[in-house]
Amino acid sequence: MSREGTSVETEMDRDIGIVGAVALGVGTMIAAGIFVLSGLAVSNVGAMAIVAFVIAAVVASFTAFAYAEFASIYPESGGGYAYVSNTFDSDLTYIVGWSMILGYPASAAFYLASFSDWFDRFIVPLFSQGLQETLPFWISGLVILGLLVSLNLKGTEESGQFQIAVTALKVSLIVVFLYGGLQAFSATTIQQSVTENLTKYRDIGLTSALVFITFFGFEAIATNAEEIEEPGKNIPRAIFFSMGFVTVVYALVVLVVTLAINNPEYLDLLIDVVGDVSDAAGARSYIAENGELAMGYAASFYLGNVGFYVIIVGALFSMLSAANATVLAGSRVKLAMSRRDHLPDRFENLHPRFNTPYWSVLLTGGMITFFIFFFTVLPGLAFGTTTIETGLVEFHMGIEAIAHFADFMLLTGLIVVNFAIIRSRQKYPDIDRGFTVPAVPYVPVVAIIANLVLIVNVEPGAFALGLAAEGIGVLMWVGLIGSTSEAEIEQQTPTVVEETDTDGREYQILVPIANPNHVEQLMRTARDIAADRGGEVLVLSVVSLPEQTPLSEGRATARERHELLRQAMAVDAGGGDEDVPVHGIVRVGHHVDEAITHTVTQHGSDAVLLGWRGRLQRRRDAVLGTTVDTVVKEADCDVLVERIGPKGAPESILLPTAGGPHAEYAAAVARAIAHTTGATVTTLRVVAPGEGTPVASDRVLDKTARLLDDVQTEQKQVESDDVAEAIIDASGDHDLTIIGATRESVLEQLVFGDIPETVGREADGTVIMAKRALPVTSRVRQLLRRF
Repeated sequence: MSREGTSVETEMDRDIGIVGAVALGVGTMIAAGIFVLSGLAVSNVGAMAIVAFVIAAVVASFTAFAYAEFASIYPESGGGYAYVSNTFDSDLTYIVGWSMILGYPASAAFYLASFSDWFDRFIVPLFSQGLQETLPFWISGLVILGLLVSLNLKGTEESGQFQIAVTALKVSLIVVFLYGGLQAFSATTIQQSVTENLTKYRDIGLTSALVFITFFGFEAIATNAEEIEEPGKNIPRAIFFSMGFVTVVYALVVLVVTLAINNPEYLDLLIDVVGDVSDAAGARSYIAENGELAMGYAASFYLGNVGFYVIIVGALFSMLSAANATVLAGSRVKLAMSRRDHLPDRFENLHPRFNTPYWSVLLTGGMITFFIFFFTVLPGLAFGTTTIETGLVEFHMGIEAIAHFADFMLLTGLIVVNFAIIRSRQKYPDIDRGFTVPAVPYVPVVAIIANLVLIVNVEPGAFALGLAAEGIGVLMWVGLIGSTSEAEIEQQTPTVVEETDTDGREYQILVPIANPNHVEQLMRTARDIAADRGGEVLVLSVVSLPEQTPLSEGRATARERHELLRQAMAVDAGGGDEDVPVHGIVRVGHHVDEAITHTVTQHGSDAVLLGWRGRLQRRRDAVLGTTVDTVVKEADCDVLVERIGPKGAPESILLPTAGGPHAEYAAAVARAIAHTTGATVTTLRVVAPGEGTPVASDRVLDKTARLLDDVQTEQKQVESDDVAEAIIDASGDHDLTIIGATRESVLEQLVFGDIPETVGREADGTVIMAKRALPVTSRVRQLLRRF
């Protein structure tokens, strides 16, 4: 992506159709989950595993509603991270992205570790028992990971075709498995299993949290929105079709596995094929401890050796396809984070030949490798066991722990996505939504609560590791990534036109312009101030686009803004005899206030001068206007707001003062304008009735007079119970009133304060409200804004 001048954003081809999108979802959901987690779930809670799967599916469906709506608004890569970033202005979006870029590789690690386990137990012995003892069990998973990374480097079209083929194959094999298993259906067996496990509420909750990962395929669909044809229509359809289909399939598989492990002949099979099992009790204990293998042995029981190996091969391909879909989705989250400068620029780069985000794919592969070793290899090497006692928390490592950790990370992101859909409805009520979540905010609130319930049911060790991972993410953000870079500013509000006529002076005043009728007055004031400080003027015009419109669409409108820019730069009013350099830029953005504050940061402006028509705001959360309010509160520089009045240079300036830094800044502005225009400055002090003192002995007036020592001044003191009204009355005798903000706590949501805002609305002539940037409060304000 080019970061200089004109921004050029990389785009990928849309070559995944509705079938490919469904294959992404079904391929991710019917994977290690159905072959591994179904057995684990049945070993935990018997036939009540159906309830656990349905609970997980319902919880996932509530959040899937939010994904379907967001995908119809923002058809771009990144899934939940992109949706939160497009809704919230806070750096909280980084934490969501961090959760996703850990959750996806952990999911893929679960699939590939399961692949390695099944391959080592069922396939390797066909070649040599000695080979099974010689080769590490995880070697096959790493070989497959290398192939998947290569496939995803090649391109999404090849990866998508592979996904369709493998998904069709494994669905066919599961149908064969179900056909064989349902021949032995026994209602009595299912009823007995339900009765035995009906009151195991905690275990059912733990199992729901465990199997939630199987339904996360809807995120895999949404994350690849930028490569899906007609995303606004195809993504919601693919999400809900996939989830409905998969829920039915899982329920049937759980039934068949439950029937198998409660059949004495199945236990006899285990006695025959498992070396360490010698009786029925041992067989039951073996399945309880190795539930992930239950479906594999069930296939052998129902279909014989040939059917067994057909199912095993199908299971391996299922795990492979799920890992492939997850590698694809995980790399696209990193691409989206890089586009927002939450990751280094290189992760946005597309391969010159294959047009894929190759650095993001490689990082995803590296993280998957780390999780496989951390959860399944390292505990055995370091402790000789997968159960680690720490005194506070008992860590049960291994394949199941990877699933719990992935669930924790992904659920964290889903909770914020549901908050985002509520905020989006409030923030952008008129935005075009191809699909809408029903009953907002109730459905998202239910989803938030349900996701929280699942999170607290995550295995305690994985929960602790998840919290630690989130803490590391926060530390990385604060220490390494969190500063606002010029590249980030250009990405969010790109500069598309730049007119330069500056010589790098130390003082700069920024003047955002929008209305041609206000240009001359704003430029006159800005040039007067810049001339007094020996500084320069930076003129800014912002092309504001709707939230769902790509920033690249603003370039045509930028031409019109370019003409306004040149008009402002050509204004010769103000500045006296000084030669004031003028610099002009046009930015494109979704929020005008953000474009202004970004410009202040990027160009190091010392002050910003905003025009204001003086109208009252109907919105309760706006005082002078949403844009003006935000800039006054958040700009890290001095701020001036000029209520547009009669044209022409002022001859008389009214300067109300009560002391303090903002009043002193107002005096400095009055002095600058008077210095270049020759105007007289009348300093006004309003005191309570009976508290007046001789003007000559008024300390506030005396201090202000010293700030105005080289311009013509007058001093005036008025007694009144209503300060604002006294100033408004006095303003009728002057062309311009300049008033400083009142002093307030940094935590208060004031803009300038009640008195200056009242004067700004009601005083005669032109009014300038002044607010000085105070170093301490500015830093605190920035920290508060950070999250």
